[in-house]
Amino acid sequence: MSKSEVATFKQQQALQEQAAYQGLYGLAAVASHAAITARMERGAEHIVRLFEEGKPQEAIALMETRAWGLEGD
Repeated sequence: MSKSEVATFKQQQALQEQAAYQGLYGLAAVASHAAITARMERGAEHIVRLFEEGKPQEAIALMETRAWGLEGD
């Protein structure tokens, strides 16, 4: 490898490391996690409310669905 090829390789490696770091810890990952957490909390509140209203079958049915019945959110 010539000196410019080594420099190019190092630069590409640094950019890939930066991209990987941003993918794991960047703003998009944090915002996505916050949105998922909020959605799950709303679903849990809805299920608790159903139990409190005396509708355990409906609550259990929601708990057994993949999205906890929040497709409309």
